[in-house]
Amino acid sequence: MKKKQQTTSASNYSLLQVFYRIRRFHENLKCNVQLQKAIFVVALAILVSDIIINRTQANDAFAFLFAKLGLLVFSFASFTALILKYSDAFSSRKYYDAFISIGFINSIGVTPILIKEVKTTNTIIIVFDNVGISISEWENRKAEIESILNISIASIKIGDTNRQIIINAGIGKFDYTNTLYWNTRNNHKQNDSLLYLGESMFNPVIVSLNDYPHFLIGGATGSGKTLLLKLILMQCINNGFIVNIADFKGGVDFGHIWENHCTFVTDISNTTKKLDEIIAELENRKKLYAKNGYKNISDYNKHELIKHKRIIFACDELAELLDTTGLSTKEKEPIKKIQNQLSSLARLGRAFGIHLILATQRPDANIISGQIKNNISYKICGRADQVLSQIILDNTDASTYIPSDSKGLFLNQDGTLFKAYLFDETTDIQGGGRMHTEQ
Repeated sequence: MKKKQQTTSASNYSLLQVFYRIRRFHENLKCNVQLQKAIFVVALAILVSDIIINRTQANDAFAFLFAKLGLLVFSFASFTALILKYSDAFSSRKYYDAFISIGFINSIGVTPILIKEVKTTNTIIIVFDNVGISISEWENRKAEIESILNISIASIKIGDTNRQIIINAGIGKFDYTNTLYWNTRNNHKQNDSLLYLGESMFNPVIVSLNDYPHFLIGGATGSGKTLLLKLILMQCINNGFIVNIADFKGGVDFGHIWENHCTFVTDISNTTKKLDEIIAELENRKKLYAKNGYKNISDYNKHELIKHKRIIFACDELAELLDTTGLSTKEKEPIKKIQNQLSSLARLGRAFGIHLILATQRPDANIISGQIKNNISYKICGRADQVLSQIILDNTDASTYIPSDSKGLFLNQDGTLFKAYLFDETTDIQGGGRMHTEQ
């Protein structure tokens, strides 16, 4: 009985293979110009050859039959080659052999079936029928799959159906342990809204403040979140932004060079005053833009001679500022005010060039309210356990894809894993003179 089930399964497996190869060839036939040209050339060659054979070999039955047979063989071989190439049949066999060699099979000995692969210069997207192998098993065998296929996997995800697994990967080895140094050429002078965070397996990670006005950076101690915060602030300084930093860690992470370019607040009272100033500026800009019909800061700066600078409010460790654990009702009042101020900026700051960049080890509900967190569109997580990853990214991917000993490796809310740039504070901060508090 078991042998009969295995035979039936093997037959179903073969039929699925044929189905996916036919479907893949059909997809290519509809959109692949190279395949369409190849079919046209082959068909034209067959047609012309047939005409020539009919005209030149008609009086010699043996030669005519031999030429027709040769043309038939050529036709069959040509179209077979095209079908094999453009149905991913060769790749399908490659993956079958690779999975068999490492024993990556389901309970009845069947390997995942290639649905399709899409290659670019140095990246590849591979879609499989998982034949019942769970995504957790794919993740557990990730290192083996990378080794046997010579790829570096960026993500493994479920596809359009639960039967599909999608692998996004780089071709060859991408070493996330290498240090990536900041290059001043990364400064995008034509668009001051762009911030460079680091490099993923595929491309540099570049974020526009027009699209993602606020940042939340989280991660375990030593994951590199303060260095990433400083990388972002360095670029803000170089772009001429007004940078305000709430630093409740005693200034250990920011030296004197930062004091020349930023305004620091180090206690609750000064933080409240600084946020009041920023909110007042937001209200001024709101009235001005409404009066003159401007949609946002970019629209305003495009039409006015006196430009508005973007304003940054950053906090290196949000828990030091907002944690109310153990405080009396009276002591909680100013912190609650700060939470309301941050919430207002998170909701309204985007159009007026006012941005929050908040870093914290554990941004749970005791530290950052849901109202603030929900209005922060760009979330970044460094090394973290499942609980911390879930708090920051609303999934546990950081605990899966970031090694426990890594530093400077981050995952964003889109699932992009990247290594942050390292920069030299003494040479890469280019801002001229102290930033003034006037907006």
